[in-house]
Amino acid sequence: MVSDRDEETVTRPLAHGYIRAYIMMTATELADAKTDLADFARREGYALGTVYVERLDRSPSAFQALMARVQRDEAAAVIVPGVHHLAVHGSPDALRQHVEYYTGARVLLASASP
Repeated sequence: MVSDRDEETVTRPLAHGYIRAYIMMTATELADAKTDLADFARREGYALGTVYVERLDRSPSAFQALMARVQRDEAAAVIVPGVHHLAVHGSPDALRQHVEYYTGARVLLASASP
């Protein structure tokens, strides 16, 4: 039997998340950022899949894993807390265009939500 929650997830387009952790980010702040992405996804009509967290000492491994997953899953969107989370890889606008061009997924900024 499929629950209402399962049915809702199945019918919503898939989005994955991406967060760039900053040096002094606490576990609570990271958890809050993930919750914010999940809330945004739900409000905007997406089912949130995996949230990739980029650690500065491992950059850009999470971004590369995200790109592969978005392509494999044919995800509809990538949700980030704000444009600054893309800045670690160069120009945020250029990276946004790169993601959208190579994966076909929209890049959505959770901070732009009212």
